[in-house]
Amino acid sequence: MEHTRRTVLAGAAHSAMIVGTILGNAPVEASVTDFARAAHVDSWLHHPVIGDPSWDAFVRDRGNPILRGETPYEWPVNGTLLHDPVSRRWFAFVSVYPRGYWPPPAANTRVLRERRGGGWEDLGLVFGPNVPAYVRDGDAVGATTDASVVYADGRYHLVFGWCDPANKRGGLGYAWAPHPEGPYTCADGPLHDDRLRRPVVDRYVRAYASTLIRRRRDWLILHMMSTPGNAGGTWGLFAMTSREASGPYGEPAPLLLPQSGVFHPPLAECFPAFVHRGRVYAPATSVAANRSYQSLFAAALEEAHRPEAWRVERLGSLWHTEPVPWEARGIWGQTFAGAVTPKGMLRAMFPCKMDGDVGTISMASRPMSRPLKDGFVLAGPNGRAYAILRRTYERFTLAAQVDALGDWRLAWACRGALGPDHHLADSRPHRCMSWDRMEWRVFGNSWTLVQVDEVGRERTHAEGRLDDSAPSLSAGHRSLAVRMQCADELTRIWLQGREVFARDHLPSCGRIEIAAEQGAHVRVSAFRVSGEECEHSETWLATEALAGAACRSGEWTETDTAHAGVGFVSAMPHARAKFNFEGRRCELYAPRGPSFGRARVSLDGAPAADVNYRAEHPVASDVVYAAEPGPGRHALVIECTDGVTPLAGLRVVR
Repeated sequence: MEHTRRTVLAGAAHSAMIVGTILGNAPVEASVTDFARAAHVDSWLHHPVIGDPSWDAFVRDRGNPILRGETPYEWPVNGTLLHDPVSRRWFAFVSVYPRGYWPPPAANTRVLRERRGGGWEDLGLVFGPNVPAYVRDGDAVGATTDASVVYADGRYHLVFGWCDPANKRGGLGYAWAPHPEGPYTCADGPLHDDRLRRPVVDRYVRAYASTLIRRRRDWLILHMMSTPGNAGGTWGLFAMTSREASGPYGEPAPLLLPQSGVFHPPLAECFPAFVHRGRVYAPATSVAANRSYQSLFAAALEEAHRPEAWRVERLGSLWHTEPVPWEARGIWGQTFAGAVTPKGMLRAMFPCKMDGDVGTISMASRPMSRPLKDGFVLAGPNGRAYAILRRTYERFTLAAQVDALGDWRLAWACRGALGPDHHLADSRPHRCMSWDRMEWRVFGNSWTLVQVDEVGRERTHAEGRLDDSAPSLSAGHRSLAVRMQCADELTRIWLQGREVFARDHLPSCGRIEIAAEQGAHVRVSAFRVSGEECEHSETWLATEALAGAACRSGEWTETDTAHAGVGFVSAMPHARAKFNFEGRRCELYAPRGPSFGRARVSLDGAPAADVNYRAEHPVASDVVYAAEPGPGRHALVIECTDGVTPLAGLRVVR
């Protein structure tokens, strides 16, 4: 790895010290940056699969959860909020499913109302006996779900998702009521019926998860689309418009989807959207194993039917999981439902899971104008999660304050590749992300210092116990002050101000990371770093490009001809891959050989190069295309045009 060295200490030698301490009794260096402050939120990687350290300012309501799953409907999920302008009361519309989603009840949306003195009451099913005829097939009944309600013109308008008993046919429906709690009367026919529609972008068929929005001159439905039967694998946000809430609506227009040529975080599913001060906001949640990652898209309300109107408002750091039983498995299903109060508070209703695979619905709030606060949370409710500082240091001093429930790691000299273990839902960080590094592991009541080489082999350098100086906040929950000085000539570690390790000739150059193990909740209130910083680069695995393009099954085949341990070759004509990345320069890696053909490369939606992978003799993976688009978010698309295309990795320079 090449590094362009620059000194952060502004002329001071690395060994220069100032009088004082950081979280302990050891002296510290000048020019310290506290990367736990919200001002440095984007100095860290925020990724739908790898992990999302969050500085979000949401505060939970008292009395959570407001709804728990009960047999036979253990999964309450996919809700919306309504602040009724007539009664000035808050209503929540929540879908209830059996565990595994199927078969759902025929009328599976419940309405809850906030009591004036606090707490919520369940008012029952929104449809009552008024289930639409088109969800029936003889005596069998399909589902009506995911309700969104708007008050206008003296009545309450509701859009919902539906499917027939076999889930072979479905789409969106419309209903209305004189009161927010219903019961609602359904229109005779559906708003959208996927049986009557051609696939959009060659794969999107099922419309679902819809938000109804009133505009000045028309009605807008923002909705998700997926594959037939809502089987998943790819998810996109679409828009339909009509002069009347009841329709008819135009054809779905794609807004945000992984098949676009521009930057779009993969494995993301929206629902619901909300409106504030002439803008519409669409939160999206990761569908990886850990669904803590949320992103926020926004557009001017009157232009929201146009894809070019949409912008990324916030990538990651939008949500965190709290260490309480009803959030044990983290947020899931769709993301939080938001609504802004007249005083500018963003209220959020969110679905979580408890242990035992039982769903819950809870409430939180934060100022709309102040989304972040100092100190971040990293949680791994269903698998390991990483917080990766996007800096590379030759040598450094670090002082951190960490409050952790469960097992966690502090790593440095990290040089391994990044990416998911596969490109589909429920993915996790690839195993090679834990290679080529030093790790200080805090598991249970002990610590271990481990060196991991480039292929995952481990060597233990030291171990010890956490003594009484590391206070236990509760069972398995500890508050630790950690400080380390890392250079090739000497590595020293202090715990609670007491030196616990010192040794020379250990690696020091690379990234700094924190990892929360499955089930862990890590809160970092200080992360102060000073040192000699180098050019920072990241190597992304080919699995990242398959996820980025939402590749279909069978489109690519894994091969042992790889860069950084993972490689693929195209298995279908016009196979497509897409790296979404943040940086100023990129280098695409792939092997060459006599069996390979050609591919077209596009950068940020514009043609960039025609790459020839053919060579007389096999050539190991190397740079086949490079570009310097400048700092920012970019998308690099590779599309097979002739023969078989190899896919290896992407190196990005920040």
